[in-house]
Amino acid sequence: MPRRPYLRGPSLLAVLLAVPLYAQTHRVAAPERVTRAVAVYEWTGDLAKPTAARLVPVSLFIDGHLQDAGVYLTQPLPFALQTGTVYSVEEAGRSKGTVGLDYARDVVTRRSATDDNPVSAWFGYGSFVPTPAEPKAPALHASGHPVPVVSSSDPDRPHFVTRSPSGSTPSSTGSDTSKPAEDDPDRPHMKRRSDSTSDTPATPSKGDVPADDPDRPTLRHRDPKQDAQRRKADSGSSVTGMNTSLNDDPNRPTMRRGKPAGITPPAELNNLPPNLHQVAAVSDAANREPHLFNREWTAPTERAETTLQFEALAQPRLAAYIATNHLSLPAPPAVPAAATKPSPKRTPRRSAAKPSTPQPPPPIALSSEQLTPYTLSYDGLPTFVYTAEAALATGGPVYLTLVAQRLPSGDLQIALASITDAGHLDRTPWMRLVDAVDPDAGHRASLLFELRAQSTRQFALYRLTSAQAEQQFVSGVIQ
Repeated sequence: MPRRPYLRGPSLLAVLLAVPLYAQTHRVAAPERVTRAVAVYEWTGDLAKPTAARLVPVSLFIDGHLQDAGVYLTQPLPFALQTGTVYSVEEAGRSKGTVGLDYARDVVTRRSATDDNPVSAWFGYGSFVPTPAEPKAPALHASGHPVPVVSSSDPDRPHFVTRSPSGSTPSSTGSDTSKPAEDDPDRPHMKRRSDSTSDTPATPSKGDVPADDPDRPTLRHRDPKQDAQRRKADSGSSVTGMNTSLNDDPNRPTMRRGKPAGITPPAELNNLPPNLHQVAAVSDAANREPHLFNREWTAPTERAETTLQFEALAQPRLAAYIATNHLSLPAPPAVPAAATKPSPKRTPRRSAAKPSTPQPPPPIALSSEQLTPYTLSYDGLPTFVYTAEAALATGGPVYLTLVAQRLPSGDLQIALASITDAGHLDRTPWMRLVDAVDPDAGHRASLLFELRAQSTRQFALYRLTSAQAEQQFVSGVIQ
């Protein structure tokens, strides 16, 4: 009897080592390369039809780093201002429209009297196209042929006829099968063919099929009058266009004389007009799902309560700034004295003088208050940006900007504070909130501010990753 071959220990080990090693390796996907530009769209008038507008490049995230979009790869135009680049105009991550760049210009914004080299900045110009409204769901209409709902007592309802237990099979003898009821109108009947019946098929009578059945299929017959009218209408032309003709293409370009209405870009925006509007704009090389960073108020009174908390935090900071810089507040309005009735004369009595307690200073009047809530990341703390102004006796107002996060305890934790006035803008610029924007497609928003000085300005990104806000990026100086 032949012996069965088997694998010895060394042979089995060699077979196990011959297993492909790639089954044990872990393949690591290459990191995603993100190219994302952030800009500020400035305009005057209505956003849908601006009177004048421009696009100011801010940052460009490329190769894992943030670059100055206004000067990156200027050959001859900056990389972020190439003709045809499309920017999505967003408000806290929600797109409000797009701006397609038609051209870019190196604009000289200020010329020094002692320097022959002008100071310039790059701006982009294009047409704004608002986001189309979402189509409404089609209205549901009642069916023209409603299906009747019948009960179990309907005599026309089909049913099964069961045999009685006494029924027998062909093999059984002495038992007759029970006959079904003869009074069932829907029971099919079989009729044997008689010798006198002809070979032609029987014609059903009119009574077999009801003439008023709404679900009965019918054939539409042509009306001779309609055919005559159609031949008369078609007699004027011998060629009939097809439905698939290029003339029926809705996207086919058409040529018109003159300037088309609604396509001409707005005029170029110059300087800083008082009615200037700003919003963030993002251009990404990939189509990404939108991430909304706005936050809804959880209660009707939350906005008012949060404003009172910020006002309580702002009062001591404003008082300290005004005292440090030797500024003066405007005199409070005079309160008319209330009319008092003359009291009878009494002999004055001598009493010990009581020390007068100093009255607390009146609160500083605030104006132009704005409170904007955000949720900068998934499951992040509620973030608020509070801006206000305080009038002075002489000169411009005091500008205040506070950024705070609400802790689980309900208190506000200040992450960023900036106070300046119109006379010290060159020392401390005025922080003007633009919006919250995601500069690197990391689903974590940064706060975009405009740092406006006396005659220059910059744009900066601040990220809240800890208790204090950190400056993530600052653009070049625009004069």
